[in-house]
Amino acid sequence: MNKEPSTDLIAGIRIPESWLLDFSELYRGIDNYHTDVRISPRFSADLKRLISELLNAASSSEKHTLDNTRHLQAVQNSYRDMMTALIHRIKTDLDVNAVQALEFAVIKQVLEAVRAQLDAMIDGIKAKASELRAQASTETFTANQRLFQLQKHYDAILFRVNQQIFTQLQRVEMRTLRAFRNKFMPARAYEATDVLFNPMLFTSNLSATSFLAERYRFWGGEGDDAGFNALNSAIETILEDAFPELGSVALNSQNQAASPELYDTLGGLLQTQKFMGIAADQKWQITEDFCWLDAPGNISLLFDIDRHAILLQDARRQSFAEWWKLHKQTRRVKKVLQKIARKLHREKKLGFLFAAAGAKQIWSPRLAEQLDFKSLCLYLSRQISLKKLQERAHGKTEFSEAQSAQFEQTLAQVDKQLHEQRLQGVVQILLDLSRYREHLKNYRFAHRAFNRLQLLNNKEQLALSENAGTLYALLNSQEQQNPDQLIVHHAIMKADIRGSTTVTEELQKRNLNPASFFSLRFFSPINSLLPLYGAHKVFIEGDALILSFLEHEKLPQNWFSVARACGLAKAILHIVQANNRYSSQMGLPHLELGIGISYRNNAPYFLYDEDKPIMISPAIGEADRLSSCSWKLRQTLKPDLFNVDVLQLAEDAQEKGEKGQQYLRYNVNGILLDNAAFTKLETEIALQRVTMTINDASVVFLHGHYPDTEGKNHELLLREERAGLWQGEEIVPGHREGEVFHELIINRQLYSQLKNRAPDKP
Repeated sequence: MNKEPSTDLIAGIRIPESWLLDFSELYRGIDNYHTDVRISPRFSADLKRLISELLNAASSSEKHTLDNTRHLQAVQNSYRDMMTALIHRIKTDLDVNAVQALEFAVIKQVLEAVRAQLDAMIDGIKAKASELRAQASTETFTANQRLFQLQKHYDAILFRVNQQIFTQLQRVEMRTLRAFRNKFMPARAYEATDVLFNPMLFTSNLSATSFLAERYRFWGGEGDDAGFNALNSAIETILEDAFPELGSVALNSQNQAASPELYDTLGGLLQTQKFMGIAADQKWQITEDFCWLDAPGNISLLFDIDRHAILLQDARRQSFAEWWKLHKQTRRVKKVLQKIARKLHREKKLGFLFAAAGAKQIWSPRLAEQLDFKSLCLYLSRQISLKKLQERAHGKTEFSEAQSAQFEQTLAQVDKQLHEQRLQGVVQILLDLSRYREHLKNYRFAHRAFNRLQLLNNKEQLALSENAGTLYALLNSQEQQNPDQLIVHHAIMKADIRGSTTVTEELQKRNLNPASFFSLRFFSPINSLLPLYGAHKVFIEGDALILSFLEHEKLPQNWFSVARACGLAKAILHIVQANNRYSSQMGLPHLELGIGISYRNNAPYFLYDEDKPIMISPAIGEADRLSSCSWKLRQTLKPDLFNVDVLQLAEDAQEKGEKGQQYLRYNVNGILLDNAAFTKLETEIALQRVTMTINDASVVFLHGHYPDTEGKNHELLLREERAGLWQGEEIVPGHREGEVFHELIINRQLYSQLKNRAPDKP
């Protein structure tokens, strides 16, 4: 840790920086919590093929070597391309924090994919075994044996396959991406590969014997923690007493009364709970704090006895004072090690922990078929005899002479360490314990990140998140999604359908089918028009029809949302008029519509109900109000040339202010635009102002043409009028001084009359 030999061991101790990963600025996805991520299809496909090969090899009883070079190389290449494209986005649409957060999505993808394919393999063999059993097949035994082996060695297989995959990804990181990261991303408190490729991520059980024996040290205890907690607590107590100046080292220091994290997708937080307590909900800024015991480098610096001897020699050459200062510190450290050794020896743990390290050196697949690891550790720590060990062997299998010789050699090494190299052995225990603590915190940090990311692969979910502009796509350069799909503006059309209940009841009285009537004469004709006007269904029922018109960022040539909404609204009213003529012939009641069109200069939001997208937009509520018709005005006004009127409520009107109401609206088979929609329409098409005298009144019209999605031009005609005044439960005659409103005209005669009219002079 220090470039020059130091005579102050304590001063060299460094407490690692706290980690922070901020999700607060990332978009919330379709469930309003997680950040939605799409992983490169190429990487996902390459990964799936590799996992399949590795699982088949890991679960096969035949010992043959498969050449996975092609699949391994494919995963390396697609991972490198995807991550390179992601890091490059720092120069465009992502900041460093977003890239650092999204890196965890790739790791989550691998972990989920391996586990899902292993589970699917087990389910497939279960089904096959059941089928063979029903057929009384001779292959039933073989299928059951394979199923038993998969279930028995589930954790070991999961770890092995994950390790092989992450080894390939780590090679890419070390050979290519590390330098690339350093160029574009500033240094952070943690090394990305240390967190992303933490071996604890590869297993489903942090206390599994095989996992501990291979990667750390088998602690030898019972229970969910395999004895780690008791060992760690004992050492924490000794170290806090011995080095109070270095601060607390308690691993489980969390507030147990705190609210836990909301999600635990892969079960990682449940695993850490055994060691560190409940993972408190950290909202959108996830952090991890460390103490000096969580850094194995500190253990080496403080407790490495062999290194101390060299440092003492160097200090003696400098001065007696330096030597004496260091000598007192090394004696202090030695006493601490001796205290730990005595504590563990009294509790009969020291010999076992030494034996666990020795057993790791001779452990093999063949030995694993004969013995459990703990029995071997008990023998090597002289807690059971060779005879007792032999009795515990699976199937009473006799140990070979070579195995017996290996046992004796390891037994002698454990004895020597216990009596002659005890303190050095204690240092190794501290190093393993420190690594385990460090990786536990890395592991919890990673799982907190996983739990804020949602990997999408369902087409409907992807489309929903993409349309809402909340999807983060981690693609390679060839797969980069078309940015044309990002919604930037939208219009809403609401048709308030009146009379459907009456028509339905009348049809039922005549033993006719209401569903087919509405489908053939109303909904089907409307559905056939949606593509022509670029409309999307938001909500369709018997008494309501809501459609959206979306504008995408890179397709300004199609920014005609309001004009096309107007065009479709006209077409729908013409369909209703034709249907009403048919109803007259059949003696059926008529349908009546009121249509409102609203516009917003941004994208709508989306929620998700299973596989159904739910659009959220204030434009829906506004369009609903525009389409409505006041029963008071329906009683007061009589149908004439126009179908829409708007009246401002007087200050003393009883209705004023109720639910924010400022106006009464009359809308019978009419189409009313809000101000934002009209303003947008003026940017979409050229509108010519034409003034006509109708019924001795001057009426202002606006006339223009717009293209449908096929490029064909259509006419639009709007009436511009000012709102009247409603006071004392009646319309104030001649009072037209309110806010301007715009009605879309559907009367074909008015279109004909304006055809040859010259526009007003500016």
